[in-house]
Amino acid sequence: MRFFLLTLSILLGAFFLQEFIPVFDWAYSSRLLLVHTAFFAIAIAVPFPAMLLLALITGFIWDARYHVPVVFPEAAADSLAQAELPFGLTIFFLGITGALIQGVRPLFRRGRWELPVFMIGLCTTISLVLEYLAISFHRGGLELPPELVWKLVMTGLFSALISPFLLLLLTRLADRTRFNIRSEDQKRKHSYDGDTI
Repeated sequence: MRFFLLTLSILLGAFFLQEFIPVFDWAYSSRLLLVHTAFFAIAIAVPFPAMLLLALITGFIWDARYHVPVVFPEAAADSLAQAELPFGLTIFFLGITGALIQGVRPLFRRGRWELPVFMIGLCTTISLVLEYLAISFHRGGLELPPELVWKLVMTGLFSALISPFLLLLLTRLADRTRFNIRSEDQKRKHSYDGDTI
C-alpha cells in the first residue's frame, strides 16, 4: 500500500513538473511528456489492477487539466463550444497502452530494462497517435505532415531517455517499502562450493 501511495505521489509530482517543461523548438516543437512517462514506468512496476486504477486517475487529471473546448467559427453565433476529444478518452488510451506495456512486465521483474525502456517510448508515441487519430476523425480528415511524424518520434524518444531514471527510482522505492517488484522464482541463484547465494 505504501508503494502505491508513493507511485501516486510521483504521478502528482509529474503533473506539477509538466507545467515547467518547455517545448523544444530544435526537436520539431516536441516536448517531454513527463506524466505519460511516469505513468508507463509505474505501469511496468505494479500489477494490472493497480495499473488500471492509475490509468483512471492519470487520465482524469490530464483531461481535467488539458480538456479545452474549441469554438468553431460557424458555431460562434450559437456560442456552442465543442471539445476535440471527449472527456475521459485519455483514460481509455492510457488503459490500452498500459495493458500493452504490462506485457513486458516479466522482463522488468527479471531485471531486464532494455525492452521496457523502449516500450515506454513506444507507448508514449502510440498514445499520442491515438489522440491525433481521434482528433482527425472528429475534424473529418487525416493529414500527416512530416513535421508531425518527427514531433511524435522525438516525444517518444525523450520519454525513452528519461524512463531509466524513473525505473531506478521505482526500484529503490520498492526496496525501501518492501514491495516485491522482482519475482522470487526468477532471481538467479549462484552456488560456490556447494553454498547457495
